[in-house]
Amino acid sequence: MKIIDFEYHCYIPEVLEAMSKRKTLPIYYKDINTVQWTETISQPHEPMKRRLERSFDQRVAAMEADGISAAVLSSAPGIEDLDFETAAELCRKTNDSIYEHMKRYPGKFYGSATLPVMDTQAACDELKRCVEELGFSAWHVHSNFAQISADDPRYIPIYETAAKLGAYVYIHPKMPDHERFRGYDFPFAGPAFGFTVDTQLVVMRLILSGLLDRHPNLQLMLGHLGEALPFLLERMTNRFACQATPNIRMENTISHYFKNNIYVTTSGNMSAAAFNCTKEVMGIDRMLYGSDHPYEDPKHMRAFVADIPMTEKERAMLYYENGERILGIK
Repeated sequence: MKIIDFEYHCYIPEVLEAMSKRKTLPIYYKDINTVQWTETISQPHEPMKRRLERSFDQRVAAMEADGISAAVLSSAPGIEDLDFETAAELCRKTNDSIYEHMKRYPGKFYGSATLPVMDTQAACDELKRCVEELGFSAWHVHSNFAQISADDPRYIPIYETAAKLGAYVYIHPKMPDHERFRGYDFPFAGPAFGFTVDTQLVVMRLILSGLLDRHPNLQLMLGHLGEALPFLLERMTNRFACQATPNIRMENTISHYFKNNIYVTTSGNMSAAAFNCTKEVMGIDRMLYGSDHPYEDPKHMRAFVADIPMTEKERAMLYYENGERILGIK
């Protein structure tokens, strides 16, 4: 059975080079191959660097070895909040590189745009170019940029542009730089906890702002089986219904948006309990396959999902049928 991977990261070499020249965090230190995310939190970048910067043919070979039929390519964090001129150039180069993958291997790769968000109009223009000229399907946005969260009102025009273009928005975690996440190093501030909390805040604030009521066709996508939000869905739906306030502008229940505007991928969450909870409260038609390459081993994700009890129809929906619908594959 074919598999479409909705979270497959890649870098062009210029990205880490630009991050090594930054004057503000995060900074990539080439001599020790480490990203310094905040004043107190760093992350060794080997062997991920080699995997992120694979050549065209190496990437295809790795996917075939991991049982991945097709993948949506996206850039990892680090370039969107550079100074505008540098960010604009690197975003364009990154998007052009993904397009080269798509042209060289038709049907193997799909595009998710990286945008220079420090200039909203430039970001909207680049997203329009990516969708209308390069055939991309999505905007890959990170949960924060230089201590500004991705739900900040200044970025709303980009979400609105995605809605008008029919592109989905993949909201991916980035290291939150907040004092409450300091003191317990990278795992706590990052993948074990901080990533989830930061992304939860972004998607919830977007929903409560009424964005999805103004643009009911807009589709948001979350990794890690929904960043734990499916587990909280019943309680949130209940409490928001009991305690509505004028500042909460959503017109439907939280459950409504998760069943109509939110997709989740399996990326980076290998808990059978979390999978089954997500499937029960959202439905298999809102779930997609994602490996979180190279931060997770795609072989481990494939083995995990293969062991989850499902009907053949449900498995086909998760592996590729839902994905083909989103990507417009006939």
